[in-house]
Amino acid sequence: MDETVVPARNTAPRWMHNLKLLLPAVALFVALTGWSVWRLGFRDRPASVAGGVPLSSEIEEQFGVRFTGLHLLGRDGLVDLRYRVIDAGKAKNFGHYTETSPLLIAEDSGKLIEVTILGLHNHRVEAGRIYYIMYRNTGGALRKGSLVTIQLGDQRLEHVPVQ
Repeated sequence: MDETVVPARNTAPRWMHNLKLLLPAVALFVALTGWSVWRLGFRDRPASVAGGVPLSSEIEEQFGVRFTGLHLLGRDGLVDLRYRVIDAGKAKNFGHYTETSPLLIAEDSGKLIEVTILGLHNHRVEAGRIYYIMYRNTGGALRKGSLVTIQLGDQRLEHVPVQ
């Protein structure tokens, strides 16, 4: 009887061969993603909330509020400053008196937004809720895209974007 010799086949399943090719690509993807996140600058930048508003633990501790947005309204004649109450006890009188009213400073020109507040109203302060203060954009001091410093007494929150 003639015996036919069959050459030996690779007995490893095909998926293992594909996995050997895929692993270096996955490792490269993970390495590049990690490098990109680091490169974007999540080191050395202040923490911020949605909208790019920087956080200030000092302002939160002293006044019980966290700023969430700064918007121009009414053909850019009004400034809407939004804040979330973190501590209702500390935020009870926030914005109702000159010493607790945020002063807005245009970083590019140094112009001040008048402390005369249009949106002054009495309200019951509740933690977690968002409130607002309205200002006049006197002389067009602020423009969309510019940066503002919010000053509260001796506390300053810099680089707040105007939306």
